[in-house]
This record gives sequence, structure tokens and C-alpha cells, in this order.
Amino acid sequence: MRELIRTSIVFRSASAVLGMVFLVGSIFSVFTYFYLVNTEQKHSISNIKELLNSVENTAAVACYLSDRNLSNDVANDLQKNTNIKEVRIFNKSTLLSEVKKSLPKTTQNLGNTSGKESDYIQKDIYSPFNKTEQVCHIRIRVNQEAINDQSTTNAGIISLLLFLQTILMASAVAYIVLSLITRPIKTISDSLHNLRPEKGELLPQAEKNKYDELGQLTSDVNRLITNLVATLDEERELRIQHALGEKKFQTIFDNAETGIFQMNKDAILTSCNPALLQMLGVEKNSFDIALIEIMKGQELRLHLMIDNAVNEMRVVSEDFYVETDSQKQKKWIHLVIHATENGELQGLMNDITERKLREESANQLAITDHLTGAYNRLGFEREMSRRSKAHANGIGSPFFLMLIDLDKFKQINDQLGHQAGDEVLMQFSKILHKTLRKSDFIARLGGDEFVVLLHDLQQQTIAEEIAKKIIAQVSTPFLLSNNSSASIGTSIGISFIHATSFITAEVLAQADIAMYEVKKSGRNDYRVASATYS
Repeated sequence: MRELIRTSIVFRSASAVLGMVFLVGSIFSVFTYFYLVNTEQKHSISNIKELLNSVENTAAVACYLSDRNLSNDVANDLQKNTNIKEVRIFNKSTLLSEVKKSLPKTTQNLGNTSGKESDYIQKDIYSPFNKTEQVCHIRIRVNQEAINDQSTTNAGIISLLLFLQTILMASAVAYIVLSLITRPIKTISDSLHNLRPEKGELLPQAEKNKYDELGQLTSDVNRLITNLVATLDEERELRIQHALGEKKFQTIFDNAETGIFQMNKDAILTSCNPALLQMLGVEKNSFDIALIEIMKGQELRLHLMIDNAVNEMRVVSEDFYVETDSQKQKKWIHLVIHATENGELQGLMNDITERKLREESANQLAITDHLTGAYNRLGFEREMSRRSKAHANGIGSPFFLMLIDLDKFKQINDQLGHQAGDEVLMQFSKILHKTLRKSDFIARLGGDEFVVLLHDLQQQTIAEEIAKKIIAQVSTPFLLSNNSSASIGTSIGISFIHATSFITAEVLAQADIAMYEVKKSGRNDYRVASATYS
């Protein structure tokens, strides 16, 4: 029963209608029953009183004359009413007439009892000639059992008829609901249950419901099915096109020379093509490739790049210097990434090693003296600019600057020619490279003027020792390619720069002053600037 109520709208609707009607009908039937019982009882008492009023004149004559026969006739007429059990007529204190209804033994025994006061109806009878003179008193005992039986019987019949009428109307309503609403809905439901909309099947349209709400429901469902079939066909076509597009993309993805990849915010690759694996020298079966580990020393730049791509939703690109694991090969890569809607990152990777090497070579040529192999004036200016920024930021280290000028170099050019002068410059450059540390900086500013930066050095005595070594080695004549020799000297001016900010021009000016003091005093010597830059 519970399963039937849960699954059947027909049974549920019929049960609901009949149950509600039965409940309402029962309540109204019970109410009607008690109302009719009370009404019938009141009506019976009223009839008795009217009967008593109808014999009042006759009773007045009988009592006035004290005529027992006439009084008995009045009492017998009253007693004929089935609802009257006993009639007594009193002439003052004398019982003029008394009539009792013959009752069954059990009822008679009950009748001998005194009864309740409500079971009696009394009326005073006045003289027919004087309406103020009481001549007798009539006392009637009501047959309450008969009244109750009659009223309950009549009320029960009417209540039963009312209840049956309610049941019949409820059944009619339920039948109408079932035949006109519920059963057509169930028919539609059963048809839907067995319908295969993906094959274009439609609901059958009932002719009698063609223009009503159920017909509209059927039409709407069929329209939805038609739209669904069209959508499925379109989706199937799109799926085929998508599969073809994926196949083309996969071909491009697998065969592209550019590295293509996907990664998460932690720079862990989740997908990549063979070109990227080959570019990074990673095994094909490797998983969870971390760009952070590949780009050691550049992690902060990569994280900033990822944050910019995610937070600003734009394409960002950077160049990175990496070392592959396969052959410890160092190379430059150009990385381009952008964030997707799901929080992942997509990107491209290109090997730009050759381009970077060409750029570095070009930059190196731009800052290198082609004759001596030392840095040129541009290289010196870039180095001093770098050191100046480091000192200004508080991360620089103290160093000595040595400004060197070759003595008698002009005479060699004039007497032996420029080729001999070039050989002298190259040999002097070799002396500097052999004498100084690899961390020190050597540059040719032009002509026979050189500058040396003694990196991270604070002891002046060490700087002076280096100057003495340079002077001593230059004092030995240079052997030239034409079997001749050239003798030169060196004048060196030295400035000291503390770990504070400085101005390159002022440092050079101090070293230049010290160097010219050497030249004035006889050349081939060194001198430390009296006021070093601090």
C-alpha cells in the first residue's frame, strides 16, 4: 500500500479525494445527527404543548363543572399522543382524572418511578367565565423514551442519506479527476517512460486533449524532444570537429620545434611536448619536472614571472640561463607563459643560445680592445658604473685604481713605427695579465694609457708592491718581431676607493694628478694620491 501511494498518482489522488470527502462528510453527518436529534426532541415537546392548548377550553368546562367523564375524555384524547406517557387533571387538591399509557413490563416499571422534573409538562386551567379564576391543573408526563427513539431514528436516516450523498458526490468528483486529469497524465507518463527521444520518438497526441492544457504539455514535450535531437546532432558534429582539431593540434604539439607545456603555480610541469624534453635534456618518462630546479639561482625571477602572469592575467616572457642534465650543457632559453581560467599556466620555450652567444660576442667586442685583448674605455665605464651602483647600495667592496701611462712610447712610434708600438702595447698587456689576479680588471683607455682596478683590496702596501712589480718588468727592453728592441718605462698614479659611493671622474682625476706628479719627478715610478677618494 505504501509503495502504491508513493508510485501511483492515480491511487494517490483518488485516495486523497475520497479520504478528504469521507472525513468532511463524517464530521458533517455527526454534526447533523446531533442537531436533528435535538431539533426533533424540541419539536415533539412543542407538539405536546400545542395539543395541550387545543384541549384547554374543553378541560376548563370539565373542571368548572367537576365533570369526571368529560375530564377523562380530555385526558384520553391527550394520552392518544404517542409521546405522552401519563395525564393527570387536578381540581384544586382533588385528582379529577388520571390516564396512563399501557407499557411493556420493563418500561412500566421504569414509569412507576417519579421521573425527572424535565419529563413533565404542566398547565393551569382557568374558568371559561373568569380568566383569573384557576379551576384545575393539568400535569402531563412526557414519554421521553419514545421521543428519543423517534428523534434518533429520524436524525440517523437523514444523516445517513447526507453521508451517502457526500460519498456519491466524492466518487463522482474522483471519477472526473481520474478520467479527465489523472489518467491522461498517467498515459503521458507511461509514454515518456518508454520513449527514446535520442531517436526522435515523440509523444502521441490524444485527440480529446489536443486543445487543452494536457495537449499543450504534450506539444511542449515534443518540442523539447525535437530541440534535444537537434542539439545532440549538433553536439555530435562538434565532437567530430573537436576530435579532428585535437588530432591536428596533437600533430603540431608532438612535432613542433618550440617547447610547449602546461604547469601549475609551483612551476611543476604537468604536460609538455617532446621538443621541450629534448631542449632541457630530460628523460621522456620523467614526471613532475620542476622548472625551479632547472633554473637554479633564478628562482625569484621565475616566481615573479608566474605571479605577474596569474595576478595580472597577461602574457609575460623572460630569458633564462640553464644547464641541462644530459651533457651539462649550458644554454639560454626564452620562456613565455600566461595563466588560464582554471589556474594552470601554459607556455612556450625556445632555445636562444645561439642568439645570446652572438649578442654576448657582440657586447664583448664592443667593450674589448681589439689590439691588447683588455677592456676598452666603454668596458671601463660600464665596470665603474656597476661598482658605483654597488657602493651606493652598500654592497660594494673597497678597491685601488691604478692609472698607468707608458713612458717614451711616442718615441718608439716615431722611430720604429706604429707596428712596433702595437707590439709594445700587446707585450705590456701580457705583463699586466701575468702580474695581476684574475679578479682584477684591466682596460686600455686609449693610446698608451691603461687603467687597473685591484678588486677587494684595502692594504696600500700590497697595491704599492704590485706597482713596483709592473715597473720592474717593464724596465726590461721588449724584443720586437724585427729583431730590434724597445725600452720604455711606466708612470703610475694610484687612488683608493672605500666601500662608499664615489664618482668615477673624481677618482680618475686623483689618479691622473698622482701620475703626472711621477712624470714631473723623473717618470718610471708610482705615487699614491695624497687624498684618496672616500
